[in-house]
Amino acid sequence: MNKEFLEKWKSDKKYRTKIKLIAYTAFVVIVSVYALALNNNTPTNTSILDNTETNNEIVTNKINIPDDYNYKITINIDDQIYTYSGQKTIGEETITKDSNGVVTNYRYSNNEYYALVDDVYQLTTKKDVYDVVKYNYINLESINTYLSKAYQNNNEYWVYLKDVILGNESNDNFIITLNDNFINIDYTPLVREFDHNIQKYLVNIEINKN
Repeated sequence: MNKEFLEKWKSDKKYRTKIKLIAYTAFVVIVSVYALALNNNTPTNTSILDNTETNNEIVTNKINIPDDYNYKITINIDDQIYTYSGQKTIGEETITKDSNGVVTNYRYSNNEYYALVDDVYQLTTKKDVYDVVKYNYINLESINTYLSKAYQNNNEYWVYLKDVILGNESNDNFIITLNDNFINIDYTPLVREFDHNIQKYLVNIEINKN
């Protein structure tokens, strides 16, 4: 059989072309099946985090802020619990604040904040909405700024106070923990630089893309 194949391969040009075509087709099919199998076995990344390389231990990871997402923020200040929840899109946001059992609904639209009073949204201030927490402590863009100055230890990111407070020379730090769609931050060391009466200042954020 091998001798007949070789003789035909040498003498019959059409036969030779046919064999080459069959071999090429088989190769394409095998490669396509292999690529499809790899694609199906690749896990979908639903994390809100952008994972990039580190440079001299300085973290370049950051929170990937979606255009449209739901969120829940829990703030623990000396065991007093406050929550903010809602949905955020580009330029629009619904906000529900629970402060000591008092629930208030807000909307952010056209760069203004509105509070729901007697079924009507009335103009209010950012300070009124975020009266129980410093806004920078829960704002994702501000947290990304902290992350840009952080040092990584597994899924913890240590932010040294001397890197965020002008004139501070201590080695004290606060920790941001990133885990899939959850962000946990212990701001206590940072807050105590400005208010020594604070013993605990924790922020937990959950983000879910729509």
